[in-house]
Amino acid sequence: MSLTYENLRDFLVEELALDGEEITADTLLFSSGLVDSFALVTLMTYIENEGGVTIAPTDVKLENFDSISRILAYLESAA
Repeated sequence: MSLTYENLRDFLVEELALDGEEITADTLLFSSGLVDSFALVTLMTYIENEGGVTIAPTDVKLENFDSISRILAYLESAA
């Protein structure tokens, strides 16, 4: 499966219980406190399983995972 904005948004709403009304492509997830470090592991597992990538520990930083648009850009660069 190729991850899309809709896939990631649905995951955040359904699995991490975020308010779908608040989530846009550029909503800061970690910097704003919407998602905590414990949920990061769940999010990374989802991205790896559904996106077909392996996330290197050195890639786990805000510039890659702090918003849906950053996640999608990271996936594009990792492909």
